[in-house]
Amino acid sequence: MSQVTVTAVVTPVISHAMAHTGISPVRQIEVTNAGPAREAAELSVSVVDTQGALSRPWTRLLDLAADSSIVLNDIGLRLLPEAMEQVEERRPGSVHIAVVHDGEEVASVDEDVAILAGSQWLAVPPGLAEELLAVHVMPNAPQITALMPRVADLAKAQSGNAALDGYQSDDPDRVDLLAAAVFAALQEKGINYAEPPASWADVGQKVRTPAAVIDGRLGTCLDTCVVMAAALEQVGLHPQIWILRGHAVLGYWRAEVESSSSVTYDASDLLNFIDLGYLAIVETTMLTRPDAAFEQARTAGGQAVRRNPDDVLRVLDVYAARRSRITPLPAIERRDGVVNVVEYRPAEHSVAPAEQVPTTAPPPTQSDARPMPARVRQWKNALLDLGLRNRLINFTARSAVHLHLDADSLRALEDHLNAHRLVGLRPSDDVPDALKAQYGRTAADLPEQFLRQTYADQRAVYTDISSATYLSRLRSLAYKARTIQEETGANNLYLALGSLVWDLDGRTLRSPLVLVPLVLQAGRRGGIYQITGDEAGQSTPNYCLLERLRQSFGLTVPGLENPVLDASGIDLGAAFGAMRQALAEKGLPFRVEETADIAILQFAKYRLWKDIDEGWEQLIQAPLVRHLALSPTEEFVDPVQATHQADLEELATQCPIPADGSQLVAVSDALAGRTFVLEGPPGTGKSQTIANLLARAIATGKKVLFVAEKRAALDVVSGRVDDVGLGAFTLDLHDKLSKPATVRRQIAQALDLTARGRP
Repeated sequence: MSQVTVTAVVTPVISHAMAHTGISPVRQIEVTNAGPAREAAELSVSVVDTQGALSRPWTRLLDLAADSSIVLNDIGLRLLPEAMEQVEERRPGSVHIAVVHDGEEVASVDEDVAILAGSQWLAVPPGLAEELLAVHVMPNAPQITALMPRVADLAKAQSGNAALDGYQSDDPDRVDLLAAAVFAALQEKGINYAEPPASWADVGQKVRTPAAVIDGRLGTCLDTCVVMAAALEQVGLHPQIWILRGHAVLGYWRAEVESSSSVTYDASDLLNFIDLGYLAIVETTMLTRPDAAFEQARTAGGQAVRRNPDDVLRVLDVYAARRSRITPLPAIERRDGVVNVVEYRPAEHSVAPAEQVPTTAPPPTQSDARPMPARVRQWKNALLDLGLRNRLINFTARSAVHLHLDADSLRALEDHLNAHRLVGLRPSDDVPDALKAQYGRTAADLPEQFLRQTYADQRAVYTDISSATYLSRLRSLAYKARTIQEETGANNLYLALGSLVWDLDGRTLRSPLVLVPLVLQAGRRGGIYQITGDEAGQSTPNYCLLERLRQSFGLTVPGLENPVLDASGIDLGAAFGAMRQALAEKGLPFRVEETADIAILQFAKYRLWKDIDEGWEQLIQAPLVRHLALSPTEEFVDPVQATHQADLEELATQCPIPADGSQLVAVSDALAGRTFVLEGPPGTGKSQTIANLLARAIATGKKVLFVAEKRAALDVVSGRVDDVGLGAFTLDLHDKLSKPATVRRQIAQALDLTARGRP
């Protein structure tokens, strides 16, 4: 057995693109010598198949010390472009590596590889494969060059300006116009759609050249992508190719942005750039439809990448690949028996700006701020759960009702709810039979155009609930929401608008961005359920999420924390855009999705948390709060002296409800401002004492806030106050009585009272 062994790391797929770019298929070789020293051993590497050599032999002399290993990472093996170009079909090959010493082969290994056809592309290995796809984008192909005069004519017809000036205008609309002109010029060529092979990203696909697509009038989704990308590159734009599961679409930057990487694995950042207006996506297969407009192709492209972001496998930025020296394949032109090879030469256009996206530094820390007491932090933590148990942080579909809406209807829905208009909820399968036959059985299969029309005509949205469970699901949700509101006085039924999809410690989370408090009610005469905005609330940003992002990533989003308002509620477009902009500036690979879900969410305590967070220093000026916050284990010393000298008999005549001595002492101490706890078993007059206290406080010009955990306790005291004729001077802010109209009515009744003397 030989004492010399050799191992190698080899690219499993070898292509003409690798030969053209000079990329070695061998990444690393390790030679191990377990025997005596061997000087001037020759290492040789070559690529072969049944047709012969596919590379120039590469050799290196090695001095192998005894019992040692040598690792080589700079293997300069070069494939033969002319040989690789002649490969017509995929076939097996091998990388042969041998070590020869003193004329004797002492070690060798053959690594099996797949040799791709000259024009074939396969998404293996990830990253490198996508970069090499850029060689098939051939802006200097004669067919692309010949297309440019027509592109210029179309641009001039639309704008009066025929210049193919790339980004020099610094105008995204001008960029769109150039892209539309390229689309229209290619569309005029009458290209027919060709069905790609099944699982083409896995088994590979032969990529047609511009000549085959334009002159041959045939192309798959990938073919049309690379041809339109070549034309966009020729006019000075920066195209992208998005590889999806079973599909490919084209992207282009609407502003002159330099990507930091030629291949993107996580498209969350890019999806944000789409929503911010920096990127546009085009469904290039619509080039094969003579009646398709460019805007339709853009809409379809955007839908393709948003429909399921997880289907986006890789994104190639062609301009970034060029910076990595991934140049196009030369175009071969045969005319009158003469073969002309057209090499790539970069076009001269505008120079990209140095920065990619404006960045902002994290806010300065206020080291001189007064430290928050531990007890106050404990109060805050009890009120606001920023952990993953909180559905405002980790929203799940469990018990939620998802609504199928397009982006325009989403904004209209928020406006209508804040204007307290009724919006119907339809079962997911309540779809016209004609549409079921054309698209599918549920609303999830319907095109956005129909969803938009349904909302505009009927002010109704489709849910994800089937007709079989529609009534039971919504009846149960309405009952649960009503029960919580009656018990706590707070409405916890919300419409969650927009979702931030983000990662925390390797876990993907989904959090709502804007919350609209809802009222869910059954339709009349067995009609569909309806929702409307709760009059006691309004659209509110998800401050729980904003606080968690601030704590975890130092991310602040002023445009969402203090959102722009429109005629009815929040300007959702501006709010979502603010989040996307903040993510882009911070470089966080999260994305915003425009979604709508009805769910019960615990959000009411946030206001209390916010009050403590911003006003705790003011709160602890109160003696009792100061004691509880700073010295809770010590005895509380009330700064107000006891009122044992008070005339209790006189006080008794001023109380509307008869009271004994202990009750009068309690009323007297309270009026004096003392702090105490009033305890007693049922039937000892606690509610009467509270009613007397309220009456005397009102009589002396004081304002009193009476708080009860349950509605039942509030009703007992409210009844006592009503019995003594002071009900009109109370403002009930519990539950549905806190609605603006009800509050205004209570205040108006109090203002309309007239004093009457005793008869």
